[in-house]
Amino acid sequence: MHMSMTDNQAGPVAKESTTHSENPQPVPSTTSTSAVPPGCPANVVTIPVPILQSEGNFAYVTVKGSLHDYTCTVFGLNQAEVQALSNRLSVKPCVNGVLVAVPPMVMLNTLAQLSYKVVCSCGEAEICWTMQREV
Repeated sequence: MHMSMTDNQAGPVAKESTTHSENPQPVPSTTSTSAVPPGCPANVVTIPVPILQSEGNFAYVTVKGSLHDYTCTVFGLNQAEVQALSNRLSVKPCVNGVLVAVPPMVMLNTLAQLSYKVVCSCGEAEICWTMQREV
């Protein structure tokens, strides 16, 4: 494309070039000499990130429920945690987890007392909260 001014126009106008004799300027490389990963456009800068070694081991659980419901489901608890919850709450086994007869926010706060913290959540009508604690 060429930018040109005409006598009756106040600003630059984009005009298609009809010749192919232009020599485009080379684009400076912003990456190292490594090859571009497959599937990435050549103009995308990739920054390799080293995988950090974990300082400790973590246990994860997921709480699934609706903010409008009085029950929730918890996945990933160990037997001692299920037993501790059974002493305080109504807990029923279900596929891969337990159904707890408390609203999900109460369950999140209860698990926070066991040193779990929310690390991510997803969903709208029904939400999954993933929680982690160091073991």
